[in-house]
Amino acid sequence: MHHPQFSNQNRPAQSRDRSRYLAKHVTANTVATDYVDAALDSLRRHDMMRCPDPRMPSEMRDPHLPATDDWLPWQPIASSVTDQDIADLEAHFGGPLPSSYATFLKYRHFYDLTECGVRFERHVIGRWKEELLKLFNTYQQHFPSGSHLVPFGHETFMDAGPVCFDYQNRHANGDCSIVIWDHEWVNTDQEVKPMFSSSQKMFEALTFVATSEIGFVYGDPDEDSEEELIQKGHLLARFLAIDPNGTGGPAREYWTGWGVTPQIAK
Repeated sequence: MHHPQFSNQNRPAQSRDRSRYLAKHVTANTVATDYVDAALDSLRRHDMMRCPDPRMPSEMRDPHLPATDDWLPWQPIASSVTDQDIADLEAHFGGPLPSSYATFLKYRHFYDLTECGVRFERHVIGRWKEELLKLFNTYQQHFPSGSHLVPFGHETFMDAGPVCFDYQNRHANGDCSIVIWDHEWVNTDQEVKPMFSSSQKMFEALTFVATSEIGFVYGDPDEDSEEELIQKGHLLARFLAIDPNGTGGPAREYWTGWGVTPQIAK
């Protein structure tokens, strides 16, 4: 029930200003963890938390579910990542990580999350740092001369290559644009493609994907009914609106190239 005495209109101006500040501050600091929680909930709903890893750490093995052949059930656990671990990565990468991604690394260990455009590198306890450094070292030599790209995952719709932070496209708050390095377009102006305007917008958009009842980026007129394509179009339009300077801007061509036309709900 709404109580007028607790509305912003009845608070002192200073209190309202602080409330707005805190709301913005909390949102900025929880956007990554909100995504992880939503993604894990989605995987649980679809019974997709199994992995064929014979080296699965015992603490990540889910004791409440049976194995299916070689597929072992896994569970997320609290992250063991420290501030020193983040500092070590930043020293190797040549610059600070976006704060939302550092929060992401320090929140949960996992094998998989949702995969819509980007598949995050697995974040397995005891192995995560080695894998991120290996990813960086593998691709660094192939990136365009003069660029400063830091990969953290892989593109999923066309297996183009790594998804990266663009350290040369920093925002005032220290965040970075998110781009795809496309190995099929090396030495062309299509080699580096925009994906999201920032890591914060990436997590916001992917949270929307994870909490949606259906996948809406990919559509097939031979498999989807007209009604289903319209529903997907409405969801895609909302997704693009989350990041007008990324998914809905320079990266719009990428996100609208999979058979669904954005449609604003009437």
